[in-house]
Amino acid sequence: MTDSTHTLKRPFRDAMASCAAGVHVITTDGETGRYGITMTAVTAVTDEPPTVMLCINRQSAIIPILQGNRDLCINTLNDSQQDVAEHFAGLTDLSPEERFEYHIWHRGQTGQLEVEGALAHLHGSIVDQREIGTHYVFFVQLNEIRNTDTQAPALLYFRRQFKSLA
Repeated sequence: MTDSTHTLKRPFRDAMASCAAGVHVITTDGETGRYGITMTAVTAVTDEPPTVMLCINRQSAIIPILQGNRDLCINTLNDSQQDVAEHFAGLTDLSPEERFEYHIWHRGQTGQLEVEGALAHLHGSIVDQREIGTHYVFFVQLNEIRNTDTQAPALLYFRRQFKSLA
């Protein structure tokens, strides 16, 4: 890391913390295992075909599992699901296995796990990945999208705290 890059690291993180973002739990279950992670770095890429990108630190335990399974579900959380976000962010004492025992789950048509009560469930498969800096960028083509009827506000992450859109 160059001196100028290192000098920009903290201001960059602070600036990004000022960008409110939706909170998602990414789940994957398959041959290489079951895992979940809380994320805000989820962004739409295109609607033809429906594709999103996920930016995940290369050191994250989910990386080899995602790379092996390729299939996943993006669960967009509502503001009453902060506990789910905290568990899958590793902010509690629950092990990765126990996190799946604590919540109510359903399986989509793709077989991937959905958090009950989430605002949306976006199922897809990794179609490409790139490495940049400390992160992998995964491009996920969606093949099943379920928006729920709940009128609950979204759970947001802003200035390093969970917030409600309400």
